Amino acid sequence: MLRKTVLALAFALAGFSGSPGLAGALQITDADPIAVVTVPDSWTTAKIKRGVEIKTPDEEIYLWFELIAPGELDTLQKEHNSYFEKEGVTVTGASETVKQEVKGKAWSFTELKAKSKDGDSLIRYVAINPNVASGKIIMMTYWASLDGHKEHDAAMKGIIDSIAYK
Repeated sequence: MLRKTVLALAFALAGFSGSPGLAGALQITDADPIAVVTVPDSWTTAKIKRGVEIKTPDEEIYLWFELIAPGELDTLQKEHNSYFEKEGVTVTGASETVKQEVKGKAWSFTELKAKSKDGDSLIRYVAINPNVASGKIIMMTYWASLDGHKEHDAAMKGIIDSIAYK
């Protein structure tokens, strides 16, 4: 069952063409431009220490693309845990981490079920190995309310499909 769920997730994340209304491409980091991603015009974006933060206009989805060395994974996880704790998010369950190839790159998927003051939500960690000499990986972190997850599904499919490696 888990395998089917992950295959469906991978298909949903990578197998559809982009949505109309996507803006220009954003480099995940300026200092080390390994990949670009395209987001809808109405979504807000901000540069962060290791990449870019993206939010839907209704703030039902927060999305981070961060470029990290594998040794920074624990630090990144602690930062995210601290952020989620500050936002009143508690994890209520987790999937196993599943690895597979998507768009010619190694991707690793972990999904966490969570609750916040606004209700049920989910958190996804997707590690993408772009196979670069630096050994760095792209960590995509996705936090969404269940309603936002459904409402913005087509836009998210477009964002994931837009990932282009340099």
